[in-house]
Amino acid sequence: MTTRGIYAENFNAKYSYDESNYITIPERFNQFVDENKMIEVKMACREFKRRNPQFECFQDVLDELVMAIPYVAGQLVVDSTMQRNLLIDKCIDRVDNFIATKVMPIQTTPHPEEAEKVQCGWDGQHTVIKLYIICVYVFGETWEDKLIPINIYKTVNKSQIRENFIGLNGEDKTPLDPIDIWEQMIMGVCVDGSTNPIWVEAYNKFEVIKKWKLFVTHEKFGNAHEVGAISRLAEIEKATPEDINYFGIYWSAIRQNRSVAPKEIYMMLTWIMLCRTEGVALDEDYMLDLADMNTSFFRADFSPSGPFWAKAELAYEAWHEEKYGDFDDADKPEPSMQKLPSHGIPFFNAQIKKTLNRKVPASGNMANNGFKPSEEDLW
Repeated sequence: MTTRGIYAENFNAKYSYDESNYITIPERFNQFVDENKMIEVKMACREFKRRNPQFECFQDVLDELVMAIPYVAGQLVVDSTMQRNLLIDKCIDRVDNFIATKVMPIQTTPHPEEAEKVQCGWDGQHTVIKLYIICVYVFGETWEDKLIPINIYKTVNKSQIRENFIGLNGEDKTPLDPIDIWEQMIMGVCVDGSTNPIWVEAYNKFEVIKKWKLFVTHEKFGNAHEVGAISRLAEIEKATPEDINYFGIYWSAIRQNRSVAPKEIYMMLTWIMLCRTEGVALDEDYMLDLADMNTSFFRADFSPSGPFWAKAELAYEAWHEEKYGDFDDADKPEPSMQKLPSHGIPFFNAQIKKTLNRKVPASGNMANNGFKPSEEDLW
């Protein structure tokens, strides 16, 4: 695990491009394949040969692909600021299960500076890497002189290309995860100068996240364990930049050398958003008070097996017993506390009132059964 803040700074730096970054297909492949992943590539190549004994060379594969404009592979480049991260496992799987008639032409646009080249536009990065693996690692042939089927769309409008990339990646493609769309929006503002208001809003959130040495990622990127990693995007999408800034103050104050737990961002940002919608004024001092309280009582640990939920569950069971104590056993429901804001926030609010004597958002509508912990069941 990396020292606090360093990994986030390095990760967020990828959004700092202010111009395109064109790289060849072999370079793009090598960016995402280390020695371990190369073993998987070689195993997929073996499976390809077993399933496709009819192919004796790469040209045999090309002869079965869709008829489109044939283009020299060495003149095809990828703008790394335009594409999502390469999902190399998807490429390996598609080599394993190769069917020529499923290969679509690479959707390309003219290179804005080098007339002899084209760039992968809104579709085709994973397809072309799959073909590269088959060419180089199945048949051991040279990539640069092969003729790859492509379509050329005559536009160099980067904002339009990026919006097409998001809009046209549907059910029959490798679907875009929310994190992929998030990254495209940030790049769209950084690199393309997009003024799309939704993208600008996402960029403003990114700037706040970066300021507090945090970064947004996904489990598939293999870095969700790093210090400052936020792997739950749902609350980021709902929150305002100001909401996220309050969370950033809190995160900095609890001084944790770890990733942000999914339950942690869920609980804290939900609570912060409730404060905003219900007119509960927050400021730096309030967030520092929360950091003091949370680290003192439960080490600021909102993980499912952590002390916050253990204490909340005991309080819930005590409340449940008091509420249903007079019921016959046959009619008494089993206690069923949810480790979610619906039950976590009523407990959290009660603790804030007791410890900090601060105003909190009304939480009666959060608990679907009226859960309200007794003061003696708090810390």
